[in-house]
Amino acid sequence: MKQRKKIILISGIILAGYLAFGIFSVIVRKNGMQYPYGSFLFFPADKRMDFYNVNQMMSYDDPYFGFNSSYPPLILWIAKLFSFVSDYRHYDPHTIAVSETGIASYWVFELSFTLMIAGLLYYAFRRNSACIKSKIGTLLVILVLIFTAPYIYMLDRGNYLIVALAFFLGFACFYGEKDILAAIFLALAASVKIYPLFFGLLYLIDRKWKELGIFLVTGAGISSLSISLFVGDFWENLKRFGICLLGFGGGYGNEVPNVYYGVGLTSALRFPFVVWNNLTVPESFPVMKIYLISGTVLTLFSLWCMRHETSFYKKLIVLSALMVFLTPNSYVYNLVYIMPAILMYMIADSAKHKWKDLVYGILLGLMMVPKSYQFYIPGSLISIQVMIDAGLLLAIVLFYDFADRDTRVKRKVCSRLS
Repeated sequence: MKQRKKIILISGIILAGYLAFGIFSVIVRKNGMQYPYGSFLFFPADKRMDFYNVNQMMSYDDPYFGFNSSYPPLILWIAKLFSFVSDYRHYDPHTIAVSETGIASYWVFELSFTLMIAGLLYYAFRRNSACIKSKIGTLLVILVLIFTAPYIYMLDRGNYLIVALAFFLGFACFYGEKDILAAIFLALAASVKIYPLFFGLLYLIDRKWKELGIFLVTGAGISSLSISLFVGDFWENLKRFGICLLGFGGGYGNEVPNVYYGVGLTSALRFPFVVWNNLTVPESFPVMKIYLISGTVLTLFSLWCMRHETSFYKKLIVLSALMVFLTPNSYVYNLVYIMPAILMYMIADSAKHKWKDLVYGILLGLMMVPKSYQFYIPGSLISIQVMIDAGLLLAIVLFYDFADRDTRVKRKVCSRLS
């Protein structure tokens, strides 16, 4: 498909998805149904609290022992900057969340990184000016790409994922053009949210050993320096970070938070039991063992399929889908990681294989729209969205693995925008 057709396709799906959910929301509210019906967001009482809770973790520079944080060290020091404007040592996060300084710090944070993301999107579109000829058209498409359902959910939660997204988008924009800069951006993304480490696999596929080294050394250096600045012994902090990270990946004792607003494999595996087995997953059903085995098989098979792939955007789509799908306890806001793949899909001019580009466009667009049309079990916040999003992520990986071999050529160097 031509670039403009792909831009129109995804933009149209996103706008239509919002329109459909908006109409649905009006109908259910007029029929007297209250939250969560007609909404795709988290508890209103917990609005933006990820931002304030993480800021509080740095109130004593002891996040891993003092607050059991599973966040990588760099993002905690970024949070430290935003914590200076409020007194997190003497006031709880909910109190700060309604204060003037707390609200102002939140908006400075969100607007700063949203503008960075918008700037990178604008750079990518204008560099490929054939995509959209007018600047106004470019800005409109950027607005559509930014204000998707996962992005709105992320803003509503106040999650620091927005920082990782900005760095991850920088990686995608400069990969194949300014590879050293791209590697540094990816290292920053992985130092903020650990899951972009997964994209080290792209360097293995493309045999970019120098860039892989820069990525690993930069990420290790940034993280080591960040940990060394915490209160206490370096190695004890590192060990505690690992324990907290594994604890988060293993899920919660209460199964509801392991499923609601989930988009990944662990949520999908638990979903039928939680919904139809009284919120209980039987001990005889080994969720994490099935997750590890099936996730490993799916990843290795997909990497085998990509070993001769020449299309950058396809590799980015598949690896992004795998990263989000296989993140333990992966929530809706993680779908923003698909944004760079959508951008590369849009600007890639591929005149052949139109129906396959159409399939990718439909799947990518559907990931970005609200889907909480049906909730199960009052008060659980578990909706049909869980299985739809997990299904879309899996579908895009399986479609590539089994149905799309058109751009797999036995050559070592990939074409950036083929």
